[in-house]
Amino acid sequence: MAGEWNNATILIVEDVKSNILYYKSAFKHSGANVLLATDGKLAIEIVKKTPNIDIILMDIHMPHMNGLEATRRIKEINPNIKIIIQTAYVLDHTEDECFTAGCDAFLAKPISLTRLIGLVNDLIEKK
Repeated sequence: MAGEWNNATILIVEDVKSNILYYKSAFKHSGANVLLATDGKLAIEIVKKTPNIDIILMDIHMPHMNGLEATRRIKEINPNIKIIIQTAYVLDHTEDECFTAGCDAFLAKPISLTRLIGLVNDLIEKK
């Protein structure tokens, strides 16, 4: 994967430190520029200041603003950003709520590294 995403910018929106470390490790050799926000409000601020974000990995349950609301607001700002929502709290209606909010893909935690990398790669190639 090294060097495959040299022109990509990925924003990780996550408040759990172990998950942040997992994502940073997953993208360490990708060549992508990786940004971090620990809640939905901060993610929106970063999106406003960084128009070249390609993909956002969005957690649902975070302080200050949840991932669903942040997704809706980000898609209003820039509908071209691809958003992958991931959560450990999966109920029957969770995936539908995520797509209604505007996400482009959904992953249930724990996240398979192979699935994550494949999905990000697919979304980068579609740009």
